[in-house]
Amino acid sequence: FAPCPLACRRPTTCWSARPSIDALGVPAQTGIRASTQGGSFATPSPPTAMRLRWAVAALGATSTARGCVLVHAESLRPLLASPARAFAPAPPHIRHFRGGSMLAAAGGALRAAPPLARSAGASMLAGAAISALVIGGFNLLGFAATLVAPAKAEKVTDLLGTGAIAASAIATFALSPFPLSLRKVLVTAAVVSWGVRLAGFLFYRVLRTGGDTRLEQYFETVSSMAAFWGVSALWGWLTALPTTLLCFSPAAARPLGPIAIVAAAVFCSAFAAEAVSDWQKWHWKQDPNHADHWCDVGLWSQCRHPNYASELTIWPSIFLLAAPGLVQVSGSAVARVGGVAAAALCPIFVALVILKVSGVPIAEARNERRFAQRPAYQQYKSSTPLLVPRFVQRWFV
Repeated sequence: FAPCPLACRRPTTCWSARPSIDALGVPAQTGIRASTQGGSFATPSPPTAMRLRWAVAALGATSTARGCVLVHAESLRPLLASPARAFAPAPPHIRHFRGGSMLAAAGGALRAAPPLARSAGASMLAGAAISALVIGGFNLLGFAATLVAPAKAEKVTDLLGTGAIAASAIATFALSPFPLSLRKVLVTAAVVSWGVRLAGFLFYRVLRTGGDTRLEQYFETVSSMAAFWGVSALWGWLTALPTTLLCFSPAAARPLGPIAIVAAAVFCSAFAAEAVSDWQKWHWKQDPNHADHWCDVGLWSQCRHPNYASELTIWPSIFLLAAPGLVQVSGSAVARVGGVAAAALCPIFVALVILKVSGVPIAEARNERRFAQRPAYQQYKSSTPLLVPRFVQRWFV
């Protein structure tokens, strides 16, 4: 740290640091050496040092053209006393910033500050906010489409709803403030691959069939449209949480272990099974002779809903692949595992939707209405597992 190069006449000493040499990223146990008027140095306690690093990073977000972060020591006191004062007007003696408030100066802190200067929790919250903006934007576009042309909006529902998750994964990966890591690449690639394949397949299917009668009831009134797209946005945001939080986690660079390798292999298997089952059922339904028959070939002979079984496998595997990169190395127990707990909402939410809301219950009820009176269907239903394929059951029996 050095005296202010702008020769301020304030009676306090300015702090000058260059992010390019990682001057702010000192270990927490070392603390930040605060320059005083007499030239001596003080080493704060680790919690204070963490707050200092956050404050310096926030105030130094809008650095000068020379690439220096210039902060008056006196200007740190409000932030150290109460982070809520970040919304207060900037003190007049802070002449190094272009923003009119402390919050404006903190706008680019996550990318301007070195990794150790960022709070893991604040960083992951920023990633969640970016994901919410992307997914919310896609679903807002879908809502606008249903308002303009309700009869045709069915064609873009799955494209926008599912595609939003892939777009969110790309955005958080591109805007990640931390170095590239193999774990981030694998998790992002998994989510993007899933989203692109499923959105593309569903869009192709609805173009061929001309619409989706399942959605007609949701597009009858403005309130039902808003509710549909609101739930779609919530589903997308929760589903994207593992990759969102991982891309903004300081621990994402943790090396892959056996669990990650197994999770990646399980994801690839489930991804392939979902793609195959979708194609098998689509090909089955294209034959006019099968118009009044349920699909019972290929993977559909192994269980009644192989597509949902695959979906129930994909998201836990993505979560397990991301989880080690969400465990932080410092802070309280809650802070260390908070990201893992938040990411776990993804597979839990997906399972609840598929098992209790719009997946298996609706598909089973539809088949019951059409085929309940046919003995052959009852035989198929009694002899074919609901979700766990026969060949998987044989492995464990």
